[in-house]
Amino acid sequence: MSTAINLFVGAVTMALGLFVTSSPARAAEIWSSQRLQRLAPQSKAVFLRWYRVLGVLLCLGGALFALDSIWTSA
Repeated sequence: MSTAINLFVGAVTMALGLFVTSSPARAAEIWSSQRLQRLAPQSKAVFLRWYRVLGVLLCLGGALFALDSIWTSA
């Protein structure tokens, strides 16, 4: 039972990471809309670049979490 929940959490985290990685501007509009609107154009580019890095880390973390739950249950 807990392996299934761990796999589900890993899949959701990977999906969230893929969403943030593929569309950082849209993700930033959803989660930090006021902050994104107040930034200067140059700062906005840096902010979105770091949002993309966050997405990659979320995706990798979800994948590693899912793989770890598979390996520990075997």
